[in-house]
Amino acid sequence: MKKKELETLLMDCDRLKVLCEQMHRCRPCPPGSASARPKTRLQQAPRDPQTPGPTPEDIRYNRGFLGLPYKKADLFRSGMSAEEQLRQAVEQYRTEPSAKGAVFIEMAINRIAISGHSDKELDRLVKDAKDLLSEKLKRKGKGGFKGDNVTGTIYQHSDFHGASLFLNLSLGGLLTGFLNLGAFNFNDRVSSAEHMASADEVGGRLFLFQNDRFFGRYVKLDADGGENPKLSSLGSFMNDRTSSVLIYRKSADEVSAAVGDLVSAGQITDVISSQDRLSSRGDPILTWDLFPDGKDGHPNETGKMYVYVRIPVTVDVPDWPFDYDAEIRFWIYLFVTQDGRLHGQLEYFGAWVEGGLLTDAVLAFLMGPQGIVTALGQVNGLLGPATDIANASGPFSNAYLLPGRNEDRGNTDDDVTIVLVKGMPSGPGPIL
Repeated sequence: MKKKELETLLMDCDRLKVLCEQMHRCRPCPPGSASARPKTRLQQAPRDPQTPGPTPEDIRYNRGFLGLPYKKADLFRSGMSAEEQLRQAVEQYRTEPSAKGAVFIEMAINRIAISGHSDKELDRLVKDAKDLLSEKLKRKGKGGFKGDNVTGTIYQHSDFHGASLFLNLSLGGLLTGFLNLGAFNFNDRVSSAEHMASADEVGGRLFLFQNDRFFGRYVKLDADGGENPKLSSLGSFMNDRTSSVLIYRKSADEVSAAVGDLVSAGQITDVISSQDRLSSRGDPILTWDLFPDGKDGHPNETGKMYVYVRIPVTVDVPDWPFDYDAEIRFWIYLFVTQDGRLHGQLEYFGAWVEGGLLTDAVLAFLMGPQGIVTALGQVNGLLGPATDIANASGPFSNAYLLPGRNEDRGNTDDDVTIVLVKGMPSGPGPIL
């Protein structure tokens, strides 16, 4: 008999009293409204006075390199055909090239491509628009804007056929993508992909993810400047399994390291093993959480990339015959300050608890004054040495994350990779 079935039997107070007599203890009968569903809770971590946190200027600087995720509403302009929308976007861009104008062209292209409709005139118009995005154009009177770009295209069928979605990254932005392809009626419909970086670019990366919000399995296409790698078939590993997509711009003089090489799983396990009533039930999971929106027990920080640590534990429940499975969670924000140094800040902690009669009580313990909060100092204590190792190669102008160990294929639960761009910070990156 499973634990939940046994707990249901214990809802019968007569049976519970018999058990209490056998244990020579008495516990009040659980309320009949107790939930059998798993639950999560999140809390902002208190600031460690010994650890410098990001200033508002630091947050604006680091956030400035991130592109805004696209929404379905960006695709359409009411009262205008797809062809008219693209022609107008191209004309506006030729007159005044800008990052916003490039996005308008991209969305107009996608309005055509997602329909799967094709004819010679439309194909020529789309090709000319894509070529325009990669031209070197200067903004009149302002200077400094160059149209070199990094692009990615995902296709409904193998060999680059069927409906498609196009991603373009211009004007020096670091990354952008689609959080949820379901919003574009493209979820689990991708069978081939291609990637391109203009000749004057350092290069780019295209990632396809199994789940929305950039989690689960992934495949990567990696391009140096002028290259156009393609996957004519995603194979059994990812065919018809893609739910979110990212493209990145590479920078000159980058260094990278897997976070698991900077902080070992054993160090994290030691933090938990020192807590009363907790024992490990598996290796910690080092992953990421990009632009979380406050759903499903995650922070509401849509402009940040987090190292996300998940620690599976077993919680001993006093005076109860069953332990509970739970997961302790930490969100760590990595950022570069104006002196070119990398810092890490524990910003949120939380917990997940399996469903059962005492889920609420276990969750209250974990999030209470005797629970996770007592380990926060030890977690912060791991960040300083880890960032010190990285800073030995500095200074850095920027820091960002890649999924897993940045392999051609993998899983976001494999690890998370931090990339540091050498150089001193200057102005903030452009917000696309």
